[in-house]
Amino acid sequence: MRKIRLPFFVILLIFLVFISILIYPYLAPPVFSYDVVIYGGGFAGCAAAYSAAWAAPEKEILLIVSEPVPALGGLGTVGGQNFADIRYWRNELVTEGSWQRWFEESGQFYNTEEMAERLQKELSQFPNLTILYQHDLKKAKTKKVAKSKNIIKSVILAPVYRTEQGSVLWEKGSLKVEGEVFIDASDEGRLVRLAGHPLSVGRQDWPREYLPSEEQGEGWARQQAATLMFKVTGVKMPEEPSVKGDLHFVTDIHGSWAIIGGKETWQNNSIIKRFNELYGAQGLALKPLNAAQSGAASEEWWVNMLLVFDVDGRAREKDRGTSLFVQKGVGAKTVDQAWQEAREILQEPEFLEALREFKVVENGEMYGFGEASLVRDEKKKPVVGEVMYLRETVHLLQEPEDGERYALTTEAVQQAGSNSQEGGDRENYAERIGLGYYMMDINAFMYSDILQEGNYVWPVTGYLRPDWQRAGGQPVNPVYLPYAMLKATKCANLLVPGYATGCSSFAWAEVRVLPNLTVLGDAAGVAAARAVLFGERPTDFRAEQINWVQDKLCKMGARLDK
Repeated sequence: MRKIRLPFFVILLIFLVFISILIYPYLAPPVFSYDVVIYGGGFAGCAAAYSAAWAAPEKEILLIVSEPVPALGGLGTVGGQNFADIRYWRNELVTEGSWQRWFEESGQFYNTEEMAERLQKELSQFPNLTILYQHDLKKAKTKKVAKSKNIIKSVILAPVYRTEQGSVLWEKGSLKVEGEVFIDASDEGRLVRLAGHPLSVGRQDWPREYLPSEEQGEGWARQQAATLMFKVTGVKMPEEPSVKGDLHFVTDIHGSWAIIGGKETWQNNSIIKRFNELYGAQGLALKPLNAAQSGAASEEWWVNMLLVFDVDGRAREKDRGTSLFVQKGVGAKTVDQAWQEAREILQEPEFLEALREFKVVENGEMYGFGEASLVRDEKKKPVVGEVMYLRETVHLLQEPEDGERYALTTEAVQQAGSNSQEGGDRENYAERIGLGYYMMDINAFMYSDILQEGNYVWPVTGYLRPDWQRAGGQPVNPVYLPYAMLKATKCANLLVPGYATGCSSFAWAEVRVLPNLTVLGDAAGVAAARAVLFGERPTDFRAEQINWVQDKLCKMGARLDK
């Protein structure tokens, strides 16, 4: 019989396939399964983790923390934003639930390290909750379950670290996580994007007449300016809370100080104006400040005043060269580039010179930042937030047949009523999952926004949107936040209480503050618990399921009524 000789390359191919079959189990990432998978370790994510673990104690919960440091709280802790943006309604705090618990324990101006430790201690009480630090999403596997709807089956995670230069990049290794319900509580809407759900970017939904020509096309618009928080010492306070010049010195319930204002100084001081004229063309500028002591006993303060324009919150250096990388717009910066540029500006002599102009001299005494110095780390670099303070990224779009493009509209927020029978938000009452309240506070999108007809202006909301001003300006009542805000209608097992939640860009101007996002996080966690306890999908919730969620939220201390 004639022997058949296979070509060498065929033999090699068979050999390689055989070897790959043998070693595949050792090459494939390890697989872990959970009932609820939460992405985002900020306040919204921590609230979701708490409420899910509490409402479904027999189910396994995973919280993924994507920051490059092993700490909870995101922007509100490692990001340095320790000045809690709250607004009282009829002398009452309406953002209750987890936010009220943290607020009463920590105050409005708190020590960021202590807050991170408090969150970790609080979540550690749940044996069914696992926290995975310093990992981010690389991929999501989805499965179609209907003509225009899918579900997330699993995600691939990899560890991250910050380089000495400042970029956050991937470390070696990966793992696979399967889940029944997923929650995107992140600042960039990364999981929503990986799931392929429709989103709008920044102020893409604004009327065309209020957008620059380069933003009037499809697919892109600017996002609100970002900020890099930084630490200082040497701040001088008066003996008692008071107003000194254009600076307001206030304290919280625990005796921690904060300073608000400096508008007239910012508008008229030649040194500050020179700084903005010098760096505005590079996309950086100072604004009137908010600053908070890092706890009542601390000499250190976190300061919010350095704006960075044209940052695309979706764009990360670790994604460069992949399909997930996006960097659109005039002069657009990745988040990593913005972080690095802002930290470098802090070291310029013009910066400290300008910062020290935010001071008031009264009866021979100086108050404010006249003697302030930057706090520096062991490498002599300024101490800054580990994450950028992004004010806006993307917004979840509803199915076209749902009518409105967004679950929470601009009109509902601005015209919110004083009770369930009136106002632009009355239709949200039946499916309310909390109250949102703050100013409709839009920060500048470009340097030219703060420079109107040669004069520096702040705030900018009325200048950028005169139609909003004509419609009544700031809302006077809290808004009912509807369950639909959380639903990713094209992804049946995904809930979104983070930055990508379902609201218009202008409604987001109020919703974006941490207390409101915490309210959404509480609701998302309870809704996820309901789904895994009863084998349901969050997008299919009707009155019965939403009533169950509302009841659980009330039992954990949330406030749903005005």
